[in-house]
Formats: sequence, C-alpha cells, structure tokens
Amino acid sequence: MSDERVIKQYGKLSRRMEKRFAIRHPKVTGPRLTPGMLTSHQAIEGGVVAQTQNASIELRLIRPNLLAVRVRSDGTFPERHSYALDPEFDPMPPPINIEDVASGIQLDAGAMRVHLDRQTGQLTITLPNGQVASQDAAGGLAWNAAGVSWTRHLPVGERCHGLGERATGLNLRGRLFTLWNTDFIDYQRESDPLYFSIPFYLGVHHDYAIGVLWDNPGRGAVDLGKTTPDRMQFNAKSGDLNFYVIADETPQAVLKSYLELTGKPPLLPMWAFGYHQSRYTYMPSDRYRELATEFRQRQIPCDVLHFDIEYMDQYQIFTWDQQQFNDLPQLLQDLRRKGFKTVAIIDPAVKHAEGNEAFASGQAVDAFHRYPDGELFIAPVWAGESVFPDFTKPATREWWADHVAAFIQRSGFDGLWNDMNEPTLFMPKVIVGTVPDYITADWEGQGSTHHEGAHSVYGMQMARATRTGLERATPAARPFILTRAGYAGAQRYCGTWSGDNTSTWDHLRLSVSMTLQMGLSGMFFTGPDIGGFHGTSNAELYARWIQVGSMLPFCRTHTEKDTPDQEPWSYGPEVEAIARQYLGLRYQLLPYIYSSYTHSIEEGIPLVRPVFFADPQDQKLFEQDDTFMLGDALLVAPVMDAGVRSRDIYLPRGVWYDFWTGKALEGGQTIHVDVPIDRMPLFARAGKLIPMWPLMQYVGEKPVEEIRLRVYVGDGESAFYEDSGEGFGYQQGDYRWAYFTAKHTPEEQRFTLERRIAGDYEPTYTKVRLEIVGVREEPDEILVDDEAAAIWFFETPAIEILTESLQSVRLEGMFEPFEDDADSGAETLQSRSDLS
Repeated sequence: MSDERVIKQYGKLSRRMEKRFAIRHPKVTGPRLTPGMLTSHQAIEGGVVAQTQNASIELRLIRPNLLAVRVRSDGTFPERHSYALDPEFDPMPPPINIEDVASGIQLDAGAMRVHLDRQTGQLTITLPNGQVASQDAAGGLAWNAAGVSWTRHLPVGERCHGLGERATGLNLRGRLFTLWNTDFIDYQRESDPLYFSIPFYLGVHHDYAIGVLWDNPGRGAVDLGKTTPDRMQFNAKSGDLNFYVIADETPQAVLKSYLELTGKPPLLPMWAFGYHQSRYTYMPSDRYRELATEFRQRQIPCDVLHFDIEYMDQYQIFTWDQQQFNDLPQLLQDLRRKGFKTVAIIDPAVKHAEGNEAFASGQAVDAFHRYPDGELFIAPVWAGESVFPDFTKPATREWWADHVAAFIQRSGFDGLWNDMNEPTLFMPKVIVGTVPDYITADWEGQGSTHHEGAHSVYGMQMARATRTGLERATPAARPFILTRAGYAGAQRYCGTWSGDNTSTWDHLRLSVSMTLQMGLSGMFFTGPDIGGFHGTSNAELYARWIQVGSMLPFCRTHTEKDTPDQEPWSYGPEVEAIARQYLGLRYQLLPYIYSSYTHSIEEGIPLVRPVFFADPQDQKLFEQDDTFMLGDALLVAPVMDAGVRSRDIYLPRGVWYDFWTGKALEGGQTIHVDVPIDRMPLFARAGKLIPMWPLMQYVGEKPVEEIRLRVYVGDGESAFYEDSGEGFGYQQGDYRWAYFTAKHTPEEQRFTLERRIAGDYEPTYTKVRLEIVGVREEPDEILVDDEAAAIWFFETPAIEILTESLQSVRLEGMFEPFEDDADSGAETLQSRSDLS
C-alpha cells in the first residue's frame, strides 16, 4: 500500500499541476441565456430543427413515446459519441404530424405530443388523453459560460426515483443530488454523492410516468424541488444540452423504453444468483479450502467465494501473491470440484514500475491518462505510484481485455469484481480523491477531459473492457462482472453492489431502498454487503440482514479487514439455522428468480421492484420502502429494526397468501403479523405460479429430476423461462417459456390451470409436482389433461399432484378459501418444501 511519503509527494505535485492546468470556470453574473422567440423551423426525420433568437433546437421523436432534445447556441449539431446509448439502438422515428400553430410548433406521434412555445422556446409534452407529462418552467432550456441546465415544473404528487445510487428513501423529492461518482468513505444516510451516478430520472404518478435521460456526462447535479419546491432541474458545468424524455401511462412502459435506449442487461449464469461469501481478506490458500469444507459440512448453500485485494502480489493487478497463494490455479480447481465458483477483485490502477509487464505493455499502446502537456499522470493508490488506463480509448480497452483474458486463463477465476473505479486515488488529509478535472481523455478519438465526461463513464468503460476480456478467455461461458462505479448504460456489461456500507440497522434499511432505486435506474443485478462492510455486526442484525439479502438479486456477505468473522455460522447456532433456512429457500426459488430476471430484461421491470408496481392505482403504496416485490408473485416484508417481534404490513389490493402457512388474506388493508427472529413475512399473489427446485448446496450439484410448481388459488397469469443456465445456446433458440393461466370460479367451486409451452429447450426433469395452495377441503374431482389424476394427496391448505404430463389441471367441488382460520397447515408448507 502507498506510504505517507508517496501520498504527500503526490499532494505537492497535485498543487503545482493545479496551478498550471486547472480548468477555470468563469464567474458569470446575471441570468442564463434561453432560446428566446422562435424565428423559423425545418422538418427533419421524426421532428424539426427550430431556429430561435439565441439557439437552434433539435426535437426528434425517435419512438412514439420518446423525444430526443438537443440545443446548440452555434446552430450546428455535430455527432458526439454517447456512452449511455446502446450502440445497437435503432431510432425508428414514427410517422408524425407537424403543425405550425399560433402558439408555436407542435409535433404529434400519437403516443406523445410535443409543443415548442413560439415566444419562449419552452417545451410542453402531453399524453393522448390530454395529461401534461412535462412542462418547462420559466427559463427551461438555459446556458452560459458556466454550464447548461433544463428546468421543468415538478407537479404536485410526482414521486421522484432513479438517479442511481442514493443513500436515502425511495422518494427522492425535495433533495439535490450530485452527478459525480465518488468513493465516499463510511457513507451514511443522505451522504452524497456515492459511487454510481446514473443521470436517469423516473417521475411516477398513479396514471402516468415520465423518464428523463440527461445525456451529459460532465460534472452536474439534479435538483428535485430542494431549491424551489415545484421545480426540477438537471444541470452540468460543461457540455451540451442533450437529453431524452420518455412519457407513458406506466413506469413499466417508461423503463422498458429506457432499456431499449440504453441497452438491456445480459443474461447472467445461474450461479450468479446463488449465495456469495467474501471478506477482506481470506488468506492464505488453505483458508479458502477450510471455508469451502465448512460450507459443505454445515449444509449451508453457497456457490461463489470472492478474493479481495490481498490475493495480489503487492496489490499489483493481474498477479497473485506467490507466498500466500503460491498454488492459486490448483486452489481454484480444488474449489471448483466442491462446487464453488470464484471471483477476483481487480482495480484499474497499474503500478508505475520498471519490470511491471502491465505497465510496459500499456505504455507501448499509450493506454494511460496524461496531463495536458503530455506527461504521464501518476498518482498513489494501493500499489503505490500508479498510472490509470484511459478506457475511453479503443486501444486501451483492447489492451485491457487482452490482459484480463490472459489473467483468467492463467489463474482460473470465473468472474471479476471491478473496484476503485470512480476512479479513486489516495490524497493527503482527504484520504481519497480522484483523477483531476484537467486530465485528458481520448473519448473515441474526439478528445475530452476528466471533468467533461471521462470521470462519469470511467467505471462502465472499465467494465466494458473487462467483459470483452472474459469473453475472450472463456467464450462458452456467460461473463460475471461487478463494478463499483458506473453510468447510464452500464447494465449492458455488469452488475453492481451498494459499496462499502456499515453494520447498522439504518444501513440494513438502506439496503432495500438503494437496491430498489438502482433497479429503477436500469441496474437490475445489485445488492448490499450482507451484515455490513464497515464496523461489527451482531447476531440479530445479521439474522435480519441474511433474511432480506436472500430475496435480493445479488446475495453476498462481505466485511472489512480486521472485523470479526462474518460467515453464516459466526453468530451461533440460532442464526446459523436462520441463514441455512433462508439461503435454502433462495436456492429452491432459483428457477423463479432466474425466470423473473429474464422476464425483467424482456419487459424492463426490475427483478426487485417497489410495491406500487403491484397496483399503481393505490396511492398508499407509493411511499412504502419497507416492503418490496420479488418478481410479480412474491411480496417481501423484511424486519429492519432491532428488537422488533411484530410489524404492520399493508398489502396491495387483491388476494395474497402467507407463504409460510398458506393462509389467504384480502389485500387493500394493513395486517399485523408476528415476526419472531426466524420469521420474515413473505406473501404470494393469488393466481400466480412459482417454480421451485429441490434443495441443493450449489447450482448444478445434481440434475433436477423433479420440479415443484406452486400455484396459489385465484386468477392470474405467470410466465416461466428455462434454459441451461450457462452458455449461449439460448441465442440459438435453446430455451423455452411456459405460460400458465390460473382461473378460480367460486360460484362453480372450480379452479383451473392451463399451461402452454413455447421453445425447444428440454429440461432435465421429467416429473412435475404441482402444488395448489388455497384448498381447504378435498375436491370432488381432480383432472390432469382431462383425465383423473393418478397420484395426488391433500392436506390443508394444499393439494399436491404428481405427473409427467401437464397441459391443464382442473379441480371441481373445491372450497372458498378466504377464511381467517385457514392456517392449520403452518408447518405443512415448510416441510413439503424442505425448509425446516
């Protein structure tokens, strides 16, 4: 690690360079320029270019519900590379009607109407029903030498979401957030900014939603009514006014369009959804062997072990310590035989030293950032004096990918964990800093500076290059990559986690709101360090954290150096049993979680989502961030306060079933439930089907011979996706969807379930165990594919049917399930699912 002498030397150098190269932002007085009066306009594909007194405004409808806005004061619209947009995005402008009316210019694409005011150049966006989705405030589009901004009215009742990683509640309204990725040491609630800034805003109403992608990666901020309660503003200190507005009837529709614009997350390997264990640091090699043996002997499911920074040789990337990990490739093979995948941390900084191959080869392709005068930028970080790759340069990404591929092939790691990529470096007094604003960047050959955008995209472009490297090393395997920092569009390459959190109850609560917020920003695979990274957890806190963590997309325990042990068995037998129970449940739910994640990618709905997605018309759901949906079937109500043994839960409208007991509950009301230390409330939606596997200790431990399909009596539709869980056969059609339709007709005492299959994938199982929950009395007749079921048994509150063929099921003469005492099967559902 860098010593104090090196850090102080850099501090002195930094002050000298600041005097030479610092970007001087002019002091500007008076109001910013605005477009002014409209003077003329010209039709273009999908829109118009309007000339005003002070600027040219390009308005282009690139989807029926998606408007692209660019403003230039010099009248030109040069092509500028965007890292946010998916390179494969096809604009496909819809047919539009352009009208020159008395008040201005109007564009109508059917799903969205855009009005540009003749007198002021202000924008108004309206939905087909006449609802105003967005209206510029006075001085809406504005600029001067100090930067650019766009200000819109913030309507009463608009809930504010998105913007990436924010350590606060679910509704961001009334706050101001910085757009600048930062390694915030020991962050707490309301700390800002954090590691992962995404300039995408989602405004939600009960009957419409609006999304804004501010495609300006320069240092900026978003004011969500803090300065003026009814105004929202995006601003940046450099760059152009360049943004996209999506308006539609639901947040789901807005998010789907956002992912079409910026790219969908890739399918992850199934093992990525298993349990991950980590700490800073396990060493030497035999400690990992002991850890692996402990997991298997204690029968606690686990798929992945992580290697933090001390596996390296003196913190140098692409190396490993020859004393502590002299047998690293053999170690990884030994772990693989026990069913463990391995993930290694890797930082961007390259040690500046003769004899360091990564430095020498990087120099040969001019891979590293430089000062404006061409001198190499060198700064201290873990390995001491280091240089920083410029990932906006194609040659750098190629060089990095080659080194990643070679490292993976030499070592045998299965995935990589990109850290310190805000990027972070060490500074005197402030502990950590970042690359100075004036450092130059290639920006795909167009030229830029750290301040103008290279900082914002640094982490995502590192992840992009890392992904390319993994694809080269193991072309038959789906890459697994985590990044600490990122920008809009990073979901195309990787997942993330909530950084270096702390072992407190408030951070447990933040785990939920931050995961939800990242999902609403397009990052679907994310989660916290279970138990907390900084500080010391305790038995109750870890028990509650492993419960909620078991229901989040990324499920990993991680902790800091020199903290007490933080494995699932570290807090005594009671907590160990709780961890075993909830991780066991996660592994049984893996087909549901994996299928729901795939559905999320297709439909643009986060895997873990706020409960208002269950019923956007219910105003009571909008402020709730102490419950959440996992997919569309499960509602999770974690316990996030010390000593709590009962809690209130507001259920969305409709019928819900207690997952543990099978008891049916009417929604649209608040219920009070007991929550002993081993119980986290879970509820399943009536009419939904949840696929479950037999309990395994890791993905692929044994072939799945029988699948459990648990359906809850009611009306609903479910979709179940399957593929091999690894590789890319699904891209050639080796997958299948099963579509289920459940229908309950109480007046006829009938429940039916129908299945339709599309796709060529053939799963390993041949037996289906259908579990119908919500059956109070034995039915008069049970039909499978229109014939009497051969093998079935009944015990309140469920009936089980074993079959090898399933196109339809019908129960005749069944009960009306909504009775308060229908909990006699409290232990039945647990034992049937092997949860006890």
